[in-house]
Amino acid sequence: MSFLSKSVLHVILFIPPFLLPKDSWNNLMNNLENHFGDDATVDKKTHNIILKFLEQNSAETSTKEASVMILDSLKNKDIIAITDTIYWKEKHRNIGKAIFLNSLVKSKANCNACHKNIEKGLIEDEDIKSIHNFSNIK
Repeated sequence: MSFLSKSVLHVILFIPPFLLPKDSWNNLMNNLENHFGDDATVDKKTHNIILKFLEQNSAETSTKEASVMILDSLKNKDIIAITDTIYWKEKHRNIGKAIFLNSLVKSKANCNACHKNIEKGLIEDEDIKSIHNFSNIK
C-alpha cells in the first residue's frame, strides 16, 4: 500500500476488495502490525478510511461471480488470505507450483503477475496473462 500524499489518500490494493468479505477485511485491518510478515500500520484516520472503503466494496456488496463463489466457499471460516479460500484453490488447481515460485511471480499472493488488470478489479479469463511466459524462467 502507498499512503497519504498531502490530503489525498492513495492506496494500492493487491486484490480487489470484492474478493473478501467484511469480516476478513476487518480482521486483516485490525492486525496490520503483522500483515503477512510486514508491519503495514497506518495512522487511525488512514486506517478508518481504508477500512470503510474495504467494507463498502467487500464480497457481500458485490454481484460479481467471484464474490458469490468466494462467500460460498468460505463456509463461515475466518480467512484473510484469498489464496486460502476453496474457490481460489479450485480456480488455480491446474497451475503447477513451479509457476508460483518463478522469479516473475514469486508467490501465490502476487495476483498482478498473471491478472494484468487486477488493480482495476478485472479477473476475467480474457484479463489473464499466459502462464507459458513463466514456464522457462527461473
